[in-house]
Amino acid sequence: MYNIFYIVHIIGVVLWIGSFITLGVVLRAFTKVDLPKESRKALFSRIQGWVTYGIIPSAILVLISGLYMIMQFERSGLPFYLSFMEQAGSLIILLTIIFVTLISSKLTKKVKGMPLEKEQTLQVSTKRYANYLLTSAVLGTVVIIVVGLRIV
Repeated sequence: MYNIFYIVHIIGVVLWIGSFITLGVVLRAFTKVDLPKESRKALFSRIQGWVTYGIIPSAILVLISGLYMIMQFERSGLPFYLSFMEQAGSLIILLTIIFVTLISSKLTKKVKGMPLEKEQTLQVSTKRYANYLLTSAVLGTVVIIVVGLRIV
């Protein structure tokens, strides 16, 4: 069973970090290009849908599989890198789910033309969304580097 969770964990991490880096770079690039409004809205809706229904569930699977795997170890003798992976990785995933969901809902309102509390352009909203995706990916990569180097 541990091996199945390990495979799910690795696939989830690859999907999460790879997709967030790709989508973050693409979204930042599209904020600099002048596209027709309808094309921009359709593009952002598709990307946002992929994040909401593809990547966020993937991050949740990473969290669940990671918790299952870490519970298989003796808690008193965990090396630093495993404790770091458990605590920092869980925190990053939870913050990613919260912040990306909040920013995603604001972007959805902006794309649909609904008023926001703090009015901003679609480009600013999109750039902020892309920055959250990229920040999440970078923080996840830091955890992978610490675990990969087995820093004690």
